[in-house]
Amino acid sequence: MFHTARIKLSVLYSIIFLVLFWSLTGGIYFWMNQFFGDSSFIKHHNYSQSIDQEVPKREPPLDVIMDELKNIILLIDFGLLFTIPIITWFLTGRTLAPIQAAHAREKQFLTDASHDLRTPLSIISADIELSLRKKRTLSDYEKTLKSNKEEVDDLIALVENLLFINREDQHRSALQEKIDLIDLLSARIALLQKRADTKNQIISLTPPQKNIIIQGNSHLLNRLFSNLLDNAIKYSPVKANIKVKINYDEKSAVVIISNSGIGIPKKELEKIFDRFYRIDPSRSEKGYGLGLSIAKQIVDMHQGKINIISVEEKETTVSVILPLKQNPGKNLS
Repeated sequence: MFHTARIKLSVLYSIIFLVLFWSLTGGIYFWMNQFFGDSSFIKHHNYSQSIDQEVPKREPPLDVIMDELKNIILLIDFGLLFTIPIITWFLTGRTLAPIQAAHAREKQFLTDASHDLRTPLSIISADIELSLRKKRTLSDYEKTLKSNKEEVDDLIALVENLLFINREDQHRSALQEKIDLIDLLSARIALLQKRADTKNQIISLTPPQKNIIIQGNSHLLNRLFSNLLDNAIKYSPVKANIKVKINYDEKSAVVIISNSGIGIPKKELEKIFDRFYRIDPSRSEKGYGLGLSIAKQIVDMHQGKINIISVEEKETTVSVILPLKQNPGKNLS
């Protein structure tokens, strides 16, 4: 599709540019021919040569120049016949490349989304079909319903993530809140500590001595740190200590989340922010590979940066850098 479009655009642009350049060079030659042909200098020069009987008649110098100019213009026009199509082919390729890449990403996104939506639906359908084949005990039905409930919850989370991705432009216009970063993180940690308790993990926060005020969207930032802390809980071993630290300078605040666990192979670090990308489904808990992609998207919306440093089978450190919209506030001590 894009190859055909590139050929059509190249032909169209080539015709347009060739007509423009040929018209320009033809116009220049016509104007110079008219201007010098009507000049009194040429008339006087021709008259002087015609009455001089001893000097043989010859072409005026300006006529020779005009003939040479005509040859040069024809040569240029002939050269443009080959160079313009090459240039337009190159330019249309550069123009269509981002569109083609976006189309490929969208196609891959739809393929991955369809696959991840189909899997839990297939599980639910299979459970229901097995339950309907013969009578089962109440506990069997309860297990089936619990399993189906988990799959439905995963589907709801996936759909919410997909909707979030599509609503990016709406979120960009709602980044005007003044947010106390320490309060936001404290509340988020208190909420997720209940989940960490199931693995006997502790989430510890080391705040600075000053309030850290940033400008943004509290809903998006809550989602950002929920995703990052949820990953830290999920991929840390039992009884692990998940550390959260806040640093700052004159321009930005840095939230550092570190945890021990399986870590991330170095060769995979460049891909972990891609949508639906999972390092190895067999080595980790269930997920759809959207958490870090959404986290990066939220950080980008706030004109920040996110970096991940990981040592496989040892620890992972995530650093989120968010710009300060005003200087840190009062001393907390």
